[in-house]
Amino acid sequence: MKKWRLISIGLLTALTLFIFNYIVGNWHQISLLKPAQAEDITNALIALSSRSYKDSKFEIGIIEGYQQKIIAGVPVFESPEGNLAYTVVVKPQVNLQQLDNQTLAIIAINEFARGEGFQPQEFQIIKPGEITLPWSGSLTINNNTQPISGIILARQIDRNVFLLLISATEAKTEKITQVLQILSSSLKAV
Repeated sequence: MKKWRLISIGLLTALTLFIFNYIVGNWHQISLLKPAQAEDITNALIALSSRSYKDSKFEIGIIEGYQQKIIAGVPVFESPEGNLAYTVVVKPQVNLQQLDNQTLAIIAINEFARGEGFQPQEFQIIKPGEITLPWSGSLTINNNTQPISGIILARQIDRNVFLLLISATEAKTEKITQVLQILSSSLKAV
């Protein structure tokens, strides 16, 4: 039983790293194709569309104009310019015990720690069972490294910890807080 649990944890960690690296690694493709349109969209207000994503564990809103992709069974939502994206990872817990804030931060850090240059900052408490963890990192494409940043919302609901990861290049860094506010209220357990 312990062996299968370790294998499951290993597979989930590998999947999460794959998704994180995919999000970070594909931002440049669309933004290089449509620079004028990207500038127009960057200045627009961010709002949820009438659609939402729902699976067997959670539901989350989809930002207007964002593309939804399923990568290795995990949803990834990306801006049209490719410079802001988000995903949700669900980490099941053994029991219903309320986790303390530091444990929530450790779960978030452990899940995304292998991202390129991943540097977590100090977490902020939103309410019991919910924190945000700002982070920074880097993205290297064709030997060109650029800074990226984002925030992780860690929210415990019953036996699950929901990790909402938001990532942005410098062009969209100022939108991270707005995206978090919009998505936070739409993230629900199913």
